[in-house]
Amino acid sequence: VLPQAVAFATIAGLPPEYGLYAAMVPAIIAALFGSSWHLVSGPTTAISIVVFASVSPYAEPGTPQYIGMVLTLTFLTGLFQLIMGLAKMGALINFISHTVVIGFTAGAAILIAASQIKNFFGLPIPRGTPFYEVIHQLLLQFLQSNPYVTAVGVITLLSGLLAKRYLPKLPYMIVAMIVGSVAAFILNTLLGGEAATGIKTVGALPSGLPPLSVPDFSVDAIRQTAIPALVITLLALTEAVSISRAIATRSEQRIDGNQEFVGQGLSNLFGSFFSAYASSGSFNRSGVNYEAGARTPLASVIASVALVIILLMVAPLAAYLPTAAMAGILFLVAWGLIDFHHIKSIWQTSKPETVILWVTLIGTLINLEEGIFAGVLLSLIMYLYRSSRPEISPVVPAEEEGAYHFVYAKGKPECPQVRFMRIHGSIYFGAVDHIQRALQQVDEDNPQQKTVVIAASAINFVDVAGAEMLAQEARRRRRLGGGLYFYRLSESVQRFLGQGEYRHDIGEGAFFPAQSNVAGAVYWTLDPDVCRTCKTRIFKECKGDRLPDGHRRLRLMFATDGSIYSLGPQKLSLALAHNLDVTLDVMTMVTPEHEAEGEERINAVKQACDEGGSHCYPVIRQGTDPVKAVVEAAQAADTKLLIIGRRPPHGLTDRMLGVHAAKIITETPCHVLVVPESGRLWQNRILVAFDATPASVAAVEIATTLAKNTGVPVTVLTVAKEGKPNVPILQEALDDIVKSMSLEDIVVEGRLVYGPTAATLMAQAHELGADLIVVGIRHGGLNQALPSRVVDPIIAQSEWPVLIAKAAKVAKVSESAW
Repeated sequence: VLPQAVAFATIAGLPPEYGLYAAMVPAIIAALFGSSWHLVSGPTTAISIVVFASVSPYAEPGTPQYIGMVLTLTFLTGLFQLIMGLAKMGALINFISHTVVIGFTAGAAILIAASQIKNFFGLPIPRGTPFYEVIHQLLLQFLQSNPYVTAVGVITLLSGLLAKRYLPKLPYMIVAMIVGSVAAFILNTLLGGEAATGIKTVGALPSGLPPLSVPDFSVDAIRQTAIPALVITLLALTEAVSISRAIATRSEQRIDGNQEFVGQGLSNLFGSFFSAYASSGSFNRSGVNYEAGARTPLASVIASVALVIILLMVAPLAAYLPTAAMAGILFLVAWGLIDFHHIKSIWQTSKPETVILWVTLIGTLINLEEGIFAGVLLSLIMYLYRSSRPEISPVVPAEEEGAYHFVYAKGKPECPQVRFMRIHGSIYFGAVDHIQRALQQVDEDNPQQKTVVIAASAINFVDVAGAEMLAQEARRRRRLGGGLYFYRLSESVQRFLGQGEYRHDIGEGAFFPAQSNVAGAVYWTLDPDVCRTCKTRIFKECKGDRLPDGHRRLRLMFATDGSIYSLGPQKLSLALAHNLDVTLDVMTMVTPEHEAEGEERINAVKQACDEGGSHCYPVIRQGTDPVKAVVEAAQAADTKLLIIGRRPPHGLTDRMLGVHAAKIITETPCHVLVVPESGRLWQNRILVAFDATPASVAAVEIATTLAKNTGVPVTVLTVAKEGKPNVPILQEALDDIVKSMSLEDIVVEGRLVYGPTAATLMAQAHELGADLIVVGIRHGGLNQALPSRVVDPIIAQSEWPVLIAKAAKVAKVSESAW
C-alpha cells in the first residue's frame, strides 16, 4: 500500500500523503457498507490519471485550490455512486460478463507487472509510460539493468515462491518482503550504501491521522467537476465491480451490485471530508487481501487501521523497504491475478468468447478504462446477436404413455400437417425477423404443415414487436387452413398478450397449460383427407376410429364365409392391413339359427390378426342373401377396398367368375380385390391395365398407392388394336402416366402392345411375373346377366389377386382407405 499510495498521489498531482489518506477512511467505509468480502478500496492508477486530467486545466497541481477541486470531484463522485446504488442500478454489473472480467483481470495484472519493471531492474523509465513503451524500453535498456536492484527483486520473488510452496502456513508475501529487505540491507552495508548499489527504499513517510477537509462547494468548482465526476463514477464502479466479481469467481461469493454501489459512494463521500481523493477497488491490494487468506471485510478494516498505526508509530521503518522488493511482491500478485484455467477453458469452449477476452485484455493494456468498455460493449453486441437468433428446434410429442412433454425430432417421424418446434429465447424486436423466417420456412419445407405448435416454456419475454409478429403469423396460418398454438407459455407473457388484444388475434384456444394434451386438441383441426393417407400417426388420436372431421376412419374390409376359399383372402387381408397400418374390418353373414358359427369365424380371424400385430373390427350381419349382406356392410363402413375370395364355377350356367363375386363387384361402390384360394400379398410386380378411360385412371391411382406402400415395381400396360388411329393418343397418355408415377418415387415402366385385351393382359402378366393385376371398370358396368369379356376371364384364369377399380364415386386416391 505504502509505495503505491505515494505513486498514485503523485500521478494525480497531489502531495504523497494524500495517497495514504485515500487508502484509510475510504477503505474502511467501503468494506463496512459494500458487499465484497475481499475488495480493498483506495487510490488506483486509472482514477489518478483521470483526476489529474480533469482538474489540472483549472488549477496548479499541488496547490490548495487544486486540492479543493479534487475533494469536490471526490464528493460528487461519491454522491453519484450513492444515487445509483439507492436507485437499484446495481444490475448494471450483470452486463459485465465473466469473460470480460477475466480479460480485464489479466490485462490489469500485466499492467501492474509492467509498472514495476523499472523498480525490479532499476531502469530509468518515466512514470506513466504506456505498457508497450515499457516493454520497448526494457528491451533497449536491459543490458543497463542495475544488478544489485535486480538481485533484490529476484531474491524477493524467489523467496515468495518458495515460502508459498514449502511454508504454506506463513504469509509468503511478508516472508518475501522481509527477505528482500534483509538482502537489500546486506548489499547496501557491504557495498557502500544506496549511492553505490542504487537500491532505493520507500523512504520516511509523514505520520499522523488524515486531517479533516472541506470540499470546494462553489458554483464554479461544481460546474467544472460535475462531468468528470460522472466519468470517474462509471470508471470507479466498473473497476470496483469488476474486481469484486473477479475475486468472487475464485471465492465463490455472490456480489450484490447495488450494495457495492452504495459502499463505494459512501466511501468517497466520507473520504472527501478526510483529505482523500476519489478511490475505487484496487486490483493488487484486493488480490493480496484474498491471497493472504481474508474471509470477511474486517480484514480490509484491520489493514486500514494498521496503516494508520504504521504511520503513527513505525513510519520511519518504511525507509528500509526497498522498492525492488515491492516490485517482486507485486510480480507475485500480478501472476496470481491471471486466471490461466478459465482462459484455457474459454479458448477451448467458445471462439466468440475468446475474441471478447482478447479484445478486453489487449484494450486494457492500451487504455485501462477503454479496455473495460470495449469488452463490455463487445460482449453486449455478442449477446444481442445471440439473443436475436434464438435456437429453434423441431420436436415431436414423447411416445411414452401419459407423457405430455416433447423430444427432439431428429430421427423420429413427424406429423405431415403439424410442425412442433421449441423456441429457446425471448421474442423481442431483435429476434422477430429470425423467428418469422423460421415459421415461414415451415411452409417451404412442407406446404401441408399449415399448423405450428410452439413449445414455449423457454420463452420468458415477448415485446410489442414480437406480439405483433405472432398475431400476424396466427392470422396467416388460419387463412392457410391451419393455426398457431402455444404449449406452456408463461402466465406473464399470456397476460401481456391479453392486454394488447394480441391474445384475441392469436386465438383464445391457442394456449395450452402444462400437462395438457395439445397434440390431441390440434388433431381435430387437421385435414381429414391427409389423415386418411397418413402412415406416420404419431398422435394417440391418429390410431383411433375417427378422422378429424368426426367421420369413421376408413379401413379395409375382408368378407369371409369361413370356407377354404377364404383362407387365401384372409392371409392377404392381414398382410395388407399390417403393411398399410390400417384397421381391418372382418365381415361375415350368418342366418339367425347359426349365429355362433359367425362368431367362431370372426374369432379365428381376430386371433390371427392379433398374432400378426394388426387391428381388426368384427362386423356380423344376419340374413340369407350374402351379396346383400356384404354390399350393405361395405356401404355402412364406407369401405374403399373390399377383399373377397372366389369359388370356381359349377357349370355352364354359372359365370366363370362366380355369381356371388360378380354381383358383389357390380353392386358395391368401392374397389374390390378378388383373391384366389392360393393368393398372397404381391411381392414381384403390379400390372395395371390402362386405356385412358376414367376407370383405367382409377386403376392407376390405386396401383400408385399400393406401390408406394409396398415398394413393389409397376408396369402400366396398354393393349391396343394395331392400325387404329387412337394408338398415338394412347401412347402419349401412357407416357404421361409413367412420368407422373415416377415423380412419386415408384419404379415404373410403360408398355403398349397389340392383341386381344384379356389374352394379351394374361400373357404379359405371366411374362413379367406379376402377382397383382389391376383393371378398371365403370361402376355398375359389369352386366349381371352377361359375363365381361375382359374382367371375367382375367379373374377366373389368374392365379394371383385381381383388383377391380371403380371409376365412379372413387375419383381420388386421397379418398382411399390408407
